[in-house]
Amino acid sequence: MRSDVPQHFRQFSNSLISVIVPVFNEAQNIIDNLRLLIVEIEEYFPRFEILIVSDGSTDDTNLRVARFHDPHVRLVAMERNQGKGHAVRAGFREAQGDYIFFIDGGMELHPSEIRIFLGLMALYEADIVIGSKRHPQSQVYYPWFRKMLSWLFQRVVHFLFDVDVTDTQVGLKLFRRDVITAVLPDLRIDRYGFDLELLTLAKLKGFGRMLEAPIRLDYFLRNRRAGPVEFAHVFRIGLALAADTLKLYRRVRAIKRMPSSAVTPAR
Repeated sequence: MRSDVPQHFRQFSNSLISVIVPVFNEAQNIIDNLRLLIVEIEEYFPRFEILIVSDGSTDDTNLRVARFHDPHVRLVAMERNQGKGHAVRAGFREAQGDYIFFIDGGMELHPSEIRIFLGLMALYEADIVIGSKRHPQSQVYYPWFRKMLSWLFQRVVHFLFDVDVTDTQVGLKLFRRDVITAVLPDLRIDRYGFDLELLTLAKLKGFGRMLEAPIRLDYFLRNRRAGPVEFAHVFRIGLALAADTLKLYRRVRAIKRMPSSAVTPAR
């Protein structure tokens, strides 16, 4: 750890930081992204591990990670594609850290945010720190129809679930280990609703200190789909997310109706 790092980072000097990176067919960018990730972490946190969870990749992603010889990096290769939620869950099972991140493998979100999230967790004693497109300090550039659908989805979330955040879906989140230990046995959703499931179950188990953090996101840097193709893609995701959300709502209602909850509060 650098001698000039902020004081609130020093509590992490003996802590192991786990960073889970779910990827699918990222062979073209995976090595550059790994190098960037390592540079952003090692300068501030001496003990860390990076778990690349390859979600059934069919290109050379696994081979390139396997050939990237760094003691901090581990490859977790899934036999078939089952969704980001499934991949992150596999990473949670493998992670050994005291603090556990996941960050989208495409690095649309810059990994420099990792040290900011840890600093915020230390300052505010949060259970969870999540990236939010709606934080007043966020710098976000993405299509208007994604903004509209995201806004509508968050209104639904506020109506159906007791999760007091403005954005559940950003692919950068930080958890204390005890949060993951508590929720992991109850996680079920494999695809787009897994972020909401994570936060909802954490709240049910008593981990209510959720802090939203600003992000920088330029969706157009990595996504080159033509307008109609992008719209169709977002529409398919929206339908799948709606189905996941409905299933989760029914499950949470059933849990709350039980006299002795199946999801026992952790504290």
